[in-house]
Formats: sequence, structure tokens, C-alpha cells
Amino acid sequence: MPPKFSIIIPAHNEEEYIKKTLHSIKNQTYQNYETIVVTNGCTDKTEEIVKKRLNDKTKHLSLSKANVCIARNSGAFEAQGEIFLFLDADTTLEDDSLQKINEQFSSEYSVATTKVLPDSDNLKYRLAMKFKNLYNSTNIYNGCSGALICRKEDFNNVKGYNPEIIVKEHRKLIIELKNKTGKKFKCIDTNVTTSMRRFKKWGLTKATIFWIKQWMNNYLGDLKKSDYEKVR
Repeated sequence: MPPKFSIIIPAHNEEEYIKKTLHSIKNQTYQNYETIVVTNGCTDKTEEIVKKRLNDKTKHLSLSKANVCIARNSGAFEAQGEIFLFLDADTTLEDDSLQKINEQFSSEYSVATTKVLPDSDNLKYRLAMKFKNLYNSTNIYNGCSGALICRKEDFNNVKGYNPEIIVKEHRKLIIELKNKTGKKFKCIDTNVTTSMRRFKKWGLTKATIFWIKQWMNNYLGDLKKSDYEKVR
């Protein structure tokens, strides 16, 4: 019998984070899931770490080239679950996150994310994530916390992620899912905890300016020209 959830994790040089992410999945109170880790273009120990943790619930795909959208699409192609949870490799779930997603992701919604916490107690990061939670939960803007949820059937109908886009690819998928199904976006009442490494390296000012530019590209319909510096 296929699992209810397929958790799909693209991982490019994530040796510092992937172990903790997989551990958070293993500890879920809701256990009807499979995990598919898609390593892509790795030159560190990510694949080695993942291979040590393979079991009847955890699968591994290896791609030679780094491309996050192709990695997610490849994982989705192999996935058996009714509901897809695309989870960033530097993002952990609360122990009851799958349970809450299962309870709250009803048929009136086509796509969802969760609330998010920073992996730092620094006040500026906490405030930045509170702002993200505010606009996602009030539908001011529909974005991604590091976890994106949709149904397999709907994902296939919109042909998945666009591999030519490497910035705001979640946003484009969200819009396509909503338009295709005519259903709403949901912010699930559970938290993921995600890395603040980009904010730490760039600073909040540079990060804010970068995302404003991406929002402008989004509304101008020109996401393909966006570039994204890998921060590891």
C-alpha cells in the first residue's frame, strides 16, 4: 500500500544539515510516509551521510548536476505518496508536523506551506521569520517556509517545477497550482526550523534588497533572469 506522504528533499552539499533534517522526519508521530533524498552535484559528504541512513522509508537518488528544480521533479517522479512535501535540506520538522499537515490540508486547498522559525535566537532573524509567517498566514503573499505541500495529481497536472528557474520557483508553482485547481493556499499551523546561513552571510539589508528584486521579476514575469548565489 503506498504511503500517504512523500517527503522529497533536494540536497546539494548539505553535509552540515541533512543528518538533522532526516532525524526530524524519523521522529514524526505520523509514520505513513516515505522520504526521497535527491542529492545533486554534491562534492562533499552529503551522499555518504544519506546512504548510511537508507531504510524501508528512506530512498536516495543521485544526480550529477546541481539543479534544485530538476532534483525535486526527479524525486516526485519516483514518489508513491498521495501528498508531496518538498522539504529543504537545511530545514527540520516538529515531531507532529506530518500529523498536523494530514489534519489541516483538506480538499479545499491545492497547496500549502508551514510557519517557520529561525535556527538562531537572534532577535532580527526571529522578527524576519515572524514577518514571513504573517504574510503567509494572512494570504497577503503566498510563499514557502522551506516546506511546500501539494497533491501528487495536481503537481503532475502542472508538470512540476520549471527547471529553468532557480529563484522563487516555489512561488511560480504555487500560482500554477492555484490557477489550475481553482483552490486556495493554506499556511499549516506547525513550524519548521530553517537555517539563517544566507542572512548571516549577506546581512538582512542585502537579503531584503535581493528579495525585493525577485518580487519585481516575479510580477514582471521574468523569473528566468534571476540568479541565486549558493550559500553553504
